[in-house]
Amino acid sequence: MKEALIQIAMAAIGTLGFSIYFRVREKNVLASVAGGAIGWIVYLVIYHFTNDVFIGNFAAAFIVYLWAEIMARVLKAPSNTYLIPGIIPLLPGGPLYYTMSAIVEGNHELFAENGLKTVFITFGMAAGMVAAAVIVHYLLKIKKVKSKRKATE
Repeated sequence: MKEALIQIAMAAIGTLGFSIYFRVREKNVLASVAGGAIGWIVYLVIYHFTNDVFIGNFAAAFIVYLWAEIMARVLKAPSNTYLIPGIIPLLPGGPLYYTMSAIVEGNHELFAENGLKTVFITFGMAAGMVAAAVIVHYLLKIKKVKSKRKATE
């Protein structure tokens, strides 16, 4: 439990750093940092139950995307303000480093193992964001159609 809390705190701090780097406005920083922390919490919970990096990253990226869209509407800012820093903790830094290290050292077994993990993490993140984007798109489309119907009545 203590290790998970430390990981969540570090995810929040990492998100804060990238929020500063990307010059997120002060009024949006807290929501941006919260998105990174929420994403990491979701990843830890899903990974704990499934032990699958693809599903964990899929769910976490899905939630971070939804968070970014909600905060964009609530705080009236572009969703990228929350999405880009919020997704940073999910990036496969360690596996990517070990993949590159293994290829340089000529260790094909370690390269394949870490390379596959890197690919699963990356595709999980991409698939989660795409799935969330499709859902948001259709929800907004439904809302627009309902608004038009009410206006014509």
